[in-house]
Amino acid sequence: MVSSQRKLGTLIFLAIISVFVVIPVFAFQNEPDGFRGIEWAANISALTDMLIVESGKDSEYYCRKNDKMKIGDADIDQISYGFYKNRFYVVLVEYHGFLNFTKLKTILLEQYGKPDQPNRLMENYFWFGGTVDIYFDYNEIFKKGYIYYSFRPIQQERARKR
Repeated sequence: MVSSQRKLGTLIFLAIISVFVVIPVFAFQNEPDGFRGIEWAANISALTDMLIVESGKDSEYYCRKNDKMKIGDADIDQISYGFYKNRFYVVLVEYHGFLNFTKLKTILLEQYGKPDQPNRLMENYFWFGGTVDIYFDYNEIFKKGYIYYSFRPIQQERARKR
């Protein structure tokens, strides 16, 4: 279940992000240098609190032992940490419920500033940074959403190898 949701979230993000060819020159405010104390490109061997949940051809996904399933006061269902060639490059945060969506939206807007929202009728938001891209969405029908953080240098390296 986690695997199919992660793949769906990744595919949705990659499909949407591929529409945008031009990346803004200016980074959004407070661009993260990692996630929850793990710096982008950190080697998995240096992290002792990770549990593997999926291993693929070129990437592995982990959960963290005793990870706090909250961002601010929003409840989180799952946080997956992705590694390519043993280097940290992606995070998928999964949540459910409109209340959690509104809490997360407020937190993200305060932290990163105004996002791009290509379609005002859909709850899909993008922050394009110097090296990090963030995608945030909520699906009213399924009552579920994702926050997807991607470290672009490794994401691009991975895409070139496919």
